[in-house]
Amino acid sequence: MVFIVFIGGLLEYNSGKTTIAKDMISFFENDSSMKVSPFKPLSGNNLFYNYEPILENTTKHEDFVSQDIIGLLNETSNDIKATLANPVHKVTTQAIATRFYEEGSINTFYKKYQDSETLLQRFSFCDSEGNQKSTYIVNEPIYKNKKFWNDEKLTEPILRKANEIKPFKNDQEYYILNSKYYADSIQTSFECLKNNSDLIVIEGFNNSAHPAWCVRESNLILLLGPGSIFIYDPDVYFRAIDNYRAINRNKPSTTNEILNIASPKESLYLSLDTTERKETVSKLANQIKDNL
Repeated sequence: MVFIVFIGGLLEYNSGKTTIAKDMISFFENDSSMKVSPFKPLSGNNLFYNYEPILENTTKHEDFVSQDIIGLLNETSNDIKATLANPVHKVTTQAIATRFYEEGSINTFYKKYQDSETLLQRFSFCDSEGNQKSTYIVNEPIYKNKKFWNDEKLTEPILRKANEIKPFKNDQEYYILNSKYYADSIQTSFECLKNNSDLIVIEGFNNSAHPAWCVRESNLILLLGPGSIFIYDPDVYFRAIDNYRAINRNKPSTTNEILNIASPKESLYLSLDTTERKETVSKLANQIKDNL
């Protein structure tokens, strides 16, 4: 049986998910003979902020993959393809300054375009024999507008290798395609990963409480904020999510909302000191090891 740990963040950014996931994977790699695998169902990187790392990763892995999953894979000796450990990945870019003239004021421009624009998104699927294929959905108006981005040498070699490319023109078409591919991509990849793992550490996306259905298989839930780890029993955690969704049907559940309506069974302090932080994670990992 595979033991599964879900690590969620209490903040959209910089909760410490990747740092603690690395510490945990490193512990089990060094102190046991277990096959340990990271899994990040959904990720995204912005070309404007992350161009150099994206260029480096695509050169090495010949696909768009999360920066976080590369760091996590470096901690494990388990031979896993990055696109299996990270089945859904979105590449975004910023709105261009000329849109300012359409909006009429800087305040209106930044309020409307503070979020990045989706350029393309990868969905990787895994069959029962472990073979992978990929589908890309591409924002056709943005992709054709080189004012948003200007590096076809980065994207074209990858898109040429895709098994399927689907263009979309607006948010409605994006959500339809995302709904079509998202769940199957994550679930088939997760099932393949389970066949090659004794322990899986799932890293969440931003502050999403439930980024994918595979999280329901977790044996332990950890919610992270700066300086804190909140430990949940899965039944308490998922009951809170279900209760929240029963009242707020069209609103995604965040970890903060779950923390407000369900108490963790334990909370731990995370020191700024690296040695002390790793000691805390080691104690937690030893508890997990005792329950295996």
